[in-house]
Amino acid sequence: MSGNAFSLVDFLSKNPSRLAEVLERAGDATFAVDAAQNVVFWSRGAENLTGFSAAEVMGRHCLSGFRCENCLSGCGLLAGGAVAEERVRLVARDGRVLQIRRDRVALLDEQGNTVGGLEILHDETALSTQVATCCAQKEEIRARERLQAAVLGSIREGVITIDGEYRITSFSRRAEALTGIRAERVLGRFCHEVIGSRLCQEDCPARHCHATGEAEASRETEIALPDGILLPVGEIAVPLQGEQGQPLGTVIILEDRRPFLGADSEGDGTSFEGMIGRSSAMRRVFHMIEQVGPTDVTVLIAGESGTGKEMAARAIHQHSPRSSRPFVAVNCAALPENLLESELFGHVRGAFTGAVRDRAGRIEEAEGGTLFLDEIGELQPALQAKLLRFLQEREYQRVGESRTRTADVRILAASNRDLSRDVAEGRFREDLYYRIRVIPITLPPLRERPEDIPLLAVRLLEKIAASRKRPGMTFTPQALQRLMRHAWPGNVRELVNALEYAVALCPARRIRAEDLPPETAAARGRYRIAAAAPQTEEARIREALERAGGNRTRAAASLGMDRVTLYRKMKKYRIEPALSRSRTSRAARPAGDRDPSRGS
Repeated sequence: MSGNAFSLVDFLSKNPSRLAEVLERAGDATFAVDAAQNVVFWSRGAENLTGFSAAEVMGRHCLSGFRCENCLSGCGLLAGGAVAEERVRLVARDGRVLQIRRDRVALLDEQGNTVGGLEILHDETALSTQVATCCAQKEEIRARERLQAAVLGSIREGVITIDGEYRITSFSRRAEALTGIRAERVLGRFCHEVIGSRLCQEDCPARHCHATGEAEASRETEIALPDGILLPVGEIAVPLQGEQGQPLGTVIILEDRRPFLGADSEGDGTSFEGMIGRSSAMRRVFHMIEQVGPTDVTVLIAGESGTGKEMAARAIHQHSPRSSRPFVAVNCAALPENLLESELFGHVRGAFTGAVRDRAGRIEEAEGGTLFLDEIGELQPALQAKLLRFLQEREYQRVGESRTRTADVRILAASNRDLSRDVAEGRFREDLYYRIRVIPITLPPLRERPEDIPLLAVRLLEKIAASRKRPGMTFTPQALQRLMRHAWPGNVRELVNALEYAVALCPARRIRAEDLPPETAAARGRYRIAAAAPQTEEARIREALERAGGNRTRAAASLGMDRVTLYRKMKKYRIEPALSRSRTSRAARPAGDRDPSRGS
C-alpha cells in the first residue's frame, strides 16, 4: 500500500469477517479448505446447493460435504495451483445429480507454499436441462422437416412456399425436377425470378388471392426452363394462415400439363374398359365393377345424364362370365309404354295393329348375356309389375301370347332419378327397387372430379380429331383451363359435344379457349369446401334450354339425352315450347330442331 491508495487485499486480510461477508454475498456456492482438504469455510450458497449445513462439514474433509465425479480420481487443486474452469456432475445430499461449473484456485502463502484452496460452484442444472430440451426439440424439428421434405417430394406436383414478400422459403424435389433448378439456388429469391411465367406480370394467382381474399386461385401458363423450352403447367396458389388468421405466405403448386396436352394415357392405370379417370371417386367405381362383374347379382347404376352409365354396364358385362354372350341395352325413356313392353318381351302376330309377324323381345335377344335397362325410373306401374315378375321367376310372356317363356339373363339397371324418393312418393314399386338395387354403384358427375377432365379431354380429342381426319390436335393451356373450370351439367356427353364443336371450328392444330363453345366460359372454383346441392331434373332442363338460347337440339345434347326424351320431359314438367325458343323467328330455327312428335 503506497501513500493513501486503498488496497482491497490488505483490507480483507486485516478484516477476515468482511472477507467472509464478501464470499457469502457472491451468490454462488463457495467453500474453502486447508492444506489437509478440511473445510474451513462453507457459504450459505454451498448449503443450499449441496443440502449439507456448515455445522456438518466445517473442520471435516471436503468429501463429507459433496462428491463430484472427479474427486476420487484426483482433485489436483492443492497440487496444481489454479485449475481451469470445468464442468462436472455433483451428487447432492438428497441424491440429485447436479450439473456444475466450477472455478478453483489454490491459496498460497508468501513463500509460495499451498496452504489451502478455494472453489466457486455455479449450478447449471436448469440450464443443462433447457439445452437438452432445445437439442431434442431441434432434432424433432429436423425430423419433421425431413418427413415434410419426403412427403412433398413424393407428390407428383411441384410445391413451392413463399413468404409475404413473395420470397421462396421452400422448394420441393418435384419442383426441382420440373424446373431443372436446385432448391439451394432459389431459397430467398423472389418467386417471379424462378417461375418467370407471363402470370407474374399479368395475373399472379398468389397476388390475386391476397387482393380478393379467395381461398385459392388456379391458372394455366408456361414457364421457361433453363434450356429455353417452355413447360406447360397449371399454377395453383393457396394462401397460408396462422391459427389466428394472420397471413403467413402462400403455397404454389405446379402441375405438369405435358401428359394432358397430347400424351397417351393408355397403360398408366387411368383407363378401365373405355372409362377414363384417375380420381379417387372413379377408382372406387373401377374397383366395384371388378368385384361385382364375376357375380350374377343385379346392379343399379346411378348417376346424372351423361356420366357414362351404359359404359359402366358394359364394363360389368365384360368382367362377367357372360362376356362372350350378348349385351343388349334398352332406353326405357325413349319409347312409350305400349311399345316398350313389346320391345322388352316381344309380341306375336296380331297382338296389336301393325304386328304383322312374331317378334322376339330384347330379353330373348339377351339370352345367356346381359340386359341393360337404362332410365328404369321411367317405367310405368303396369310394366314395373311385369318386370318384377321376370326378375323373381325369370319368366315372361310375349305381348298377345299366353305361353310362358323363360330366359337366362342378367339384369343391369340405371337411372338418373332419385329412385328412393320415387319409392317414397309412390311412383316406383318398392319391391322392384330392392330387386334391382342388390348392388348400387354411383357414378360421380364430372364437376366432382375435375382432375379427370384433362385425361378425358385428351382421349376424346384424339378420337374425335381422328374421325374428322384432323389427327394430332392438342390444347393450349388456356383451353385446358377453361375446360377444367366449366361445371359440365351435361357431364361427359357435353364434353364430347364441346370438343366436336372445337374440332370443327379450330383453324389450327392447337385448340384455343376461344375455339370452345361460348357456354364453357362459365367458370367455377377448382377447389370447393362443399359441393353445391344437386339441381332437380326440371331445373337442369330449364338451365340447358336457357344456355342453348332455346335450341332444343343443343340443349338435349348438353344434357346427354336425345331430342325425343327432352320433348317428353318438357311435357312432363310443363315446360312450354314457346318459353324454350330463342328470340329468333321460327324460320331461323335449325332444321334439326323440329319437334319430332310432329313428324316430317
